[in-house]
Amino acid sequence: MRTASIYCLALCLAIWLLFLLMRLSPFDPRSIPDIGLMMPLALAVALLAAIVATLLAGAALIRQPRARVNLLVFGSALAVLFGQMFLFLISSWL
Repeated sequence: MRTASIYCLALCLAIWLLFLLMRLSPFDPRSIPDIGLMMPLALAVALLAAIVATLLAGAALIRQPRARVNLLVFGSALAVLFGQMFLFLISSWL
């Protein structure tokens, strides 16, 4: 469960890095057909991955409460989830 949670966090990170690279590059993504559907879908996947990572890390923490790695992964997943929620709440473009 811990490994699956780490994979979900990596997926979330990859999606956000993709958005950051698209923002910082001179490439205009509006020229790609059907990008208007894919970008909100990618944001939804990133949010869902953070939620799933938090749930899986919480379950791993309940199963093995003495493993410090589980606590670290759970804290990281919570930080990512709250960070995304905060970003979505303060963004005016959503």
